[in-house]
Amino acid sequence: MSTNDKNAEEWIRLHRIEEAYRKFSKILIAEAHTRFLNDQHMAEDVVQTTFERVLKYGHNFASYDDTVAFRFLYTIMRHEAYHVLEKQKKIFQTTEVEQILDEISNSTVNLNKNPEFLYVERTLIHEAIKKLPPKYSSILYLHYYHGYKFKEIANFLGISENTVIQRNYYIRQKLKGILVKEGFRDEKEQ
Repeated sequence: MSTNDKNAEEWIRLHRIEEAYRKFSKILIAEAHTRFLNDQHMAEDVVQTTFERVLKYGHNFASYDDTVAFRFLYTIMRHEAYHVLEKQKKIFQTTEVEQILDEISNSTVNLNKNPEFLYVERTLIHEAIKKLPPKYSSILYLHYYHGYKFKEIANFLGISENTVIQRNYYIRQKLKGILVKEGFRDEKEQ
């Protein structure tokens, strides 16, 4: 293969990557933002890194049709997003579980005083809550995020206030267990 053929193939590959960027970058950013990172700027960085990887390693990219190209890009973006989350998770692993749970129950969290809470609330807490059964997670959302009293929640759900209180205790214990598994320290074990 001559140098001109190689240059032409490289030009086609680069043109295809540029075309894919125009077609898919906004969708990939939105997916990274909503499904993985909950942060627009981080999502943009992840998508940029995705295309950098394709430029560096995507030698066959020009031969992919749009469906395959999107799946390829989405897979790289997902791995990059997980990598970013793992990296950030390591930074915040020293936060105590009880402190997190207390801050959730405190409706006046000062994010300027505790900036790592923003990350924890947006990623790890939401992921942990998703692992809870809906009948329990709904109590958590209604009480801690929307400020309803246990009696009001009991009326909404058609159960006794005592049951709501018991489920709240169960939720906190389950959430604590999930967070400990994620690498957070339990103050009571020290």
